[in-house]
Amino acid sequence: MKTIILTALLSVGLTAQANQDSATTSALEFSKEEAQTTPRGVLPFLGLGGGYTGYETNGATEGTPSTIKLLGSLYMESPWVMDLGYGVSNQQFSQSTGTTNDTAITDGALEFAARYISENRWQFGVVGNQLYNQGENYTADQADAHFVGLQLLKEFNMTPSWLARLGVRAQALTNNTEQQVGMYMIDLQIGWNPSAYKPSVRSTAAAEPTVMEEVQEDITYQERVEPARPVAAVEAGSALKDVNMNMIAGAGSAIQFRSSQYAISGADNRKLQQVAKVLNENPDLVERVEIHGYADATGTDEINQRISQARADSVKNILERNGFTNVEAVGKGATDSTGIRSQDRRAELVFVGVKDEEALKRALSTIR
Repeated sequence: MKTIILTALLSVGLTAQANQDSATTSALEFSKEEAQTTPRGVLPFLGLGGGYTGYETNGATEGTPSTIKLLGSLYMESPWVMDLGYGVSNQQFSQSTGTTNDTAITDGALEFAARYISENRWQFGVVGNQLYNQGENYTADQADAHFVGLQLLKEFNMTPSWLARLGVRAQALTNNTEQQVGMYMIDLQIGWNPSAYKPSVRSTAAAEPTVMEEVQEDITYQERVEPARPVAAVEAGSALKDVNMNMIAGAGSAIQFRSSQYAISGADNRKLQQVAKVLNENPDLVERVEIHGYADATGTDEINQRISQARADSVKNILERNGFTNVEAVGKGATDSTGIRSQDRRAELVFVGVKDEEALKRALSTIR
């Protein structure tokens, strides 16, 4: 009788499965999400500027310049950015009323700039402009006016994908005839970072089991043989563990520092940028990252603790600026000393809650 009942239930289950194939099928949803990342490559910027033009002797042509330009900013692997753009420049002459001079002039403007980027995202460098067909108004010795000077900008994120740069510039006319001409402006530049978008894959929840699955589970249960002795239950998440980056990426993976310093070298900075990129592209491999900072034993305990914490914070800041924010910095002082001072001045990355160590090894193997 039991066999007849199970056979009937199996027939019903097969029919239900044929009519509801999607009930037991999970799906993947593909989307994009924003994550603040360090700009790389060419990014578009809209530049706005306004300020004051001063002259050494000819006050009749003193005025207020304004510009609007479309810029292409090349962010290089080294901490440098270069701008090349074209737009429109306008000069309003404040003391030309009642004279034969132009009260205003508007024409094209070409801009080039090269700036160094500091760790706190200040940019400082040179900037040059060629103002077409405006040389006569600026007392230049040819049709175009050429200005060259210095530029200081502070870059920040308005959103993960939208950048802003705000600062000042001071320029001087290089092809002047008889007097010094200076241009002083406030700059506002707004740009878009497409690399802030990264793909995201999410698995939809599985549907309720069909009748057939329930019957198969019942049959499996009836045929199950109880073990001779109790088997300890495996706790959820017991496969997770903490792994030091040195263990999986090899020797030399620690970040090294000079004596009493916590500034990170250019090579280690680039290494950390790659680490952040790997973690952002593989969000399911680890739960979080702990940065352990260390110091050698030459100072007092208080000094060693402070410098080790500063070293851990420096590493954390770079990871966060490159989009990976689930990170904690811990200063360890002079603990775990190797006896070699140059090796004791270090910071190590510890991946907490590693879910697939082999996959993490493969992902980090691309870092050089």
